[in-house]
Amino acid sequence: MMDIAAIEKENLNAKHSHKSTLMPRFAYSLDLLDMILTQLDKKRTALRNENLAIYDKGNDDFDLDFIKLVELESEVCFAIEALKQTQKRMHSISGIICITTHLPSTISVVRIISSRLFRHFPNYSQNLCELSAILGSIVMDSATIIEAKFDFGQSNRESKRILDEAKLIADSKINKQYPNLDLAKSELA
Repeated sequence: MMDIAAIEKENLNAKHSHKSTLMPRFAYSLDLLDMILTQLDKKRTALRNENLAIYDKGNDDFDLDFIKLVELESEVCFAIEALKQTQKRMHSISGIICITTHLPSTISVVRIISSRLFRHFPNYSQNLCELSAILGSIVMDSATIIEAKFDFGQSNRESKRILDEAKLIADSKINKQYPNLDLAKSELA
């Protein structure tokens, strides 16, 4: 016959075990995100300096190679803006319930950014994959503890909103930085 008290005690021990590892993983994920953002910001600065040196020469007819470099800078800028939104959400978490409501959408954002950076920056992509795995485990353990249910539709809508906002900010920064460059034309080519 099954011992209900033993099963409940085992469940409590498992929940306590999950709970005791949440904060160290959460702190590590914040540190990892800070490191990734610092690296990406350095890369954006290097790309911007290279691109501005070419742009400031005053040539109105920019070649396709230069446009690709600006698009790469734009992609890094987009990644930074999206990850800053992720960082902001993570810093807004004040308790275990907030983890299950604030973090699921950030996992999608991190995975999308990782896949977008993979071609040109596989090392950043690898770090972002690690971050998404850690965030996923934190969300799942939190949900186990509080017996939460997820609304993946809402999470996906929130991820899309974060990415759309990041894209708008990145495009605005790039267009302001290179006002005479028509990137829309290059996308048609």
